[in-house]
Amino acid sequence: MYPRHDWRPLPAARGEVRLSTDMPALRTGSGDFLRLHDLPGPGRLSTYRYLLRVRRAALERDQRALASRWPEGRRSVLVLGRGRLSRALAAELARSGAEVIRDDGARTPPRIDAVVDVREVPQRPDAELEERLEHLNADGSVLLRGRREGGRMLIFPLVVDGSEATPDQVSRRRLAASPAAPELSSWLASGHRDPRPLRRATLTLTVARCLAILEDWAADDPTLAEHRRLLRVVGDGLRERTHTVLGFDEPASRPQESAQ
Repeated sequence: MYPRHDWRPLPAARGEVRLSTDMPALRTGSGDFLRLHDLPGPGRLSTYRYLLRVRRAALERDQRALASRWPEGRRSVLVLGRGRLSRALAAELARSGAEVIRDDGARTPPRIDAVVDVREVPQRPDAELEERLEHLNADGSVLLRGRREGGRMLIFPLVVDGSEATPDQVSRRRLAASPAAPELSSWLASGHRDPRPLRRATLTLTVARCLAILEDWAADDPTLAEHRRLLRVVGDGLRERTHTVLGFDEPASRPQESAQ
């Protein structure tokens, strides 16, 4: 058995320190353990000053970790919408180290690396917004979109270069695979809007999934290829279902036959 030791919280910071002479250490807020190679002199003032030094070093380490988590060129994220889900997404992205830009979609933002359009309030079709999003993607911004359907959220494949499935293609794939395609088509076309707020579990899981997708993109993680082809359905509990949906080239429009 290891002996019990006294750990004390760092002043105004996440983490704890142990100042015993045999094994001084710092436990960071992320759960890492770092060995300390010196100890404070006697007295409360000396100990307090030492803890401030350790705190400063821990905060600098956290800042370096956040900067590497969101490297230059994959750091600025535009979050659209003003509802509860949009606010939660913006807050978690900022907490993880991203440079968050807030915008209601009514103006053209500055150069950005990623756009998030995942909202709790169902959005009515907006051709102008779609055109703006396509323009941003063509300029190099990745695009993460989501849509609410009743008590659940749909998170569409992450759009990197425009070869991924569009929301319209996702809808057509869903209709083709559904045993109740006429009913689903009718329900989607009705524009039904559930006035009740999403369950907190659904909102939390949606935020967590979106954050993971964007962090994987920022790190150029191998799972990025998976994010570009998966439709994710976050239900009204702590569950998520995924469906593979691949983009495809739309067939060329056929010329209309002249009337006889």
